[in-house]
Amino acid sequence: MISGIFAISIAFVAASVSAAAFWLFYRDEDERFLSLAHRSFAVMGAAIVFSVVLLYYHIFTNNFQLNYVYSYTSLQLSTYYLISTFWAGQEGTFLLWLLFGTFFGMVLMKTTTRREPLVMFFVMLVQAFLLLILLKKSPFAMIWHTHADVPVGFIPRDGASLNPLLQNPWMIIHPPIMFVGYSSTVLAFAFAMNAMVKRKFDQWVIDARPWVIFSTLFLGTGIIMGGYWSYVTLGWGGYWAWDPVENASFVPWLFMAVLLHGIIIQIRQNGLAKTNLFLGGLGFISVLWGSFLTRSGVLADFSVHSFAASDLNLYLITFVALFSGMFLYYFVKSFKEIKSPKFAEGIFSRETFILIGMMSLLFTGIMVFIGTSSPIYTGLIGEPANVSINFYNTISIPVAIFMLFSMAIAPVLIWKVSQLREKRNLLIGAAISLLITVIGVTFGLNKPVSIILVFLSSFVVIINSIVAFRLITTLPSKGGAYLSHIGIGFMIIGIITSSMYNQSEKITLPAGQFQSTKFGYDIQFVDFEQRADGKDRAKLIVKRQDGSYEADPQFYFSEYTQSYMLSPHVKVGINKDIYISPISFIPGQTQHLHQLELAKSETKEVDGLNITFNRFVVGEHMDQSPMAVKADLTVTLSQENYEKEITVQPAIWMENGKLQGSEVSIPDTPYKLHLESIDANEGRILLVVEGGPENEDEPKDVLSIEVSEKPLISILWFGCIVLIAGLTISWVDRTRKKK
Repeated sequence: MISGIFAISIAFVAASVSAAAFWLFYRDEDERFLSLAHRSFAVMGAAIVFSVVLLYYHIFTNNFQLNYVYSYTSLQLSTYYLISTFWAGQEGTFLLWLLFGTFFGMVLMKTTTRREPLVMFFVMLVQAFLLLILLKKSPFAMIWHTHADVPVGFIPRDGASLNPLLQNPWMIIHPPIMFVGYSSTVLAFAFAMNAMVKRKFDQWVIDARPWVIFSTLFLGTGIIMGGYWSYVTLGWGGYWAWDPVENASFVPWLFMAVLLHGIIIQIRQNGLAKTNLFLGGLGFISVLWGSFLTRSGVLADFSVHSFAASDLNLYLITFVALFSGMFLYYFVKSFKEIKSPKFAEGIFSRETFILIGMMSLLFTGIMVFIGTSSPIYTGLIGEPANVSINFYNTISIPVAIFMLFSMAIAPVLIWKVSQLREKRNLLIGAAISLLITVIGVTFGLNKPVSIILVFLSSFVVIINSIVAFRLITTLPSKGGAYLSHIGIGFMIIGIITSSMYNQSEKITLPAGQFQSTKFGYDIQFVDFEQRADGKDRAKLIVKRQDGSYEADPQFYFSEYTQSYMLSPHVKVGINKDIYISPISFIPGQTQHLHQLELAKSETKEVDGLNITFNRFVVGEHMDQSPMAVKADLTVTLSQENYEKEITVQPAIWMENGKLQGSEVSIPDTPYKLHLESIDANEGRILLVVEGGPENEDEPKDVLSIEVSEKPLISILWFGCIVLIAGLTISWVDRTRKKK
């Protein structure tokens, strides 16, 4: 649409003029330049708001001639999901980023512009570059501009619709909140750049502190919402998978959290001036790098969340290089001029332990940054590859120990000198934490790492609760930081119990029959509940000792993805969640069908066949796909008083985004088998055996499910709420102080 493209063009010109005018006002202090900067900003803001309203107008009027509308909407989508289509694609998310940047600029113009015009100069540079990207890849491009085979003037009857995974209430609020956090990191960057250009290295941390808390708050809230969405929507049983796109938001959050604590030390003790300047740029640059990774398509083969391959690679890498180069130039230029006063007189001071926690988070952020970027540098020397989940788990455990230790000890120490302020509270906290850990051990806490982490997390909760309670009775607004630390302590306890002590079992459910699980549940597959929107649900009855309930996990075939879509049913409880996720469905047939879950070297018997899983075979004569995995199986059967061993190797691989498997016949028998799924980390497979004598009964449908217990996961979500509450209190307090 010409009007939309024209609006983006006007906004780009206005942003460029505004940026230049702010720079000239800084240089010459001529009021005419400030007036020009403000007027140009107003024009840019109006054009961006107009573009947002115009795109929503085309979305709600189903203008499928617009490629963006065609790509992400359809006539079947409800109003709520039409709202979320705005940020379903790259162009929409860039426009959302610009909208939030405009709001931040409005606040800065009222509070900071006249005193620090360079802050707005750097903000407007970012706005101008984002608008340049939208001139290259416009949300208002017509469908025939994007697809060469579509004739000019063609009007599609319907749109391609929204990815079913995004048709979830959490997707209406999660992305905007995340982008508030993303876009706000430019403010710490702008204040740091302003400080380095002007050679004033102290005031900027006071000005930036509310914005840093703001960024930390919204990035953290967005990450938590994304984790909960994964837990209740994706059906894999978890809330965090170290997915590259998850990491692209996690790394900036870590860097902003480190900067927040560094600012506290600089304001209190005039220390870490160089470190804070570096961190002020690092958070924003990590957002730019994460945007490149997720939007360029380089992670398309490694993340379910990543955008597909894009023609914006040159623009995105230039975006990263330009602002990174600008920041590093001024940082190196300013480095020698920054005074470095004595950090602390005693090694066991409060700032020393805060620094330990900061370095723990910083190290985590850097290692996650390196791991997430692995497809880039491995692709330069060969086949692109991603690091395993074990890489992240390995580095996170020792870091968590250092971080928790610092969070527990720092509140009872005094600034600058080595002195304990509250020895009695420290001993009380240690004793209560030890008691909690012992109770945990009696209830099954038996892994050394989990015992250490539960003790330290409890220690953090107790010590910070004591301090927070004292502050609430005197200065309630000062308790936000300690409340956030309490939340982190609860979160880690919940993560330990729900992940390390998670139990799961895969079972098959012939329709109408109750099947028992090792957890003591009896589960019956009743039938599928047909839905008007085509998103059918499996109806299950779950019997427990304390009663029964109905579960309805989602399971249906999606034309959009050409694969089965599933969502779990989660029975929420205070002490545990019961998590039921569908795996596969096999319509009724007249032959036996068995599912076996086998660990390496494990043998199970089916109709006289003894099947042993020996090992995984990778990369050996893979006809199906170079990424295929085979399971080496030994089938032992009895023939005329002697046993015969047969080796078979069914394979499984990914093709067009779906799992495919080869069916293998067992010689001299009526049986066939194929792999349903594999778990390489645990060394387990799910095997389906078909064949045998015909059933005399009526054929039955068979639903395969995975049942899991998530012990004390409610503690994790409670901790998340406490963390966000603490950050909110701190932000409100600092915003009031700034005013």
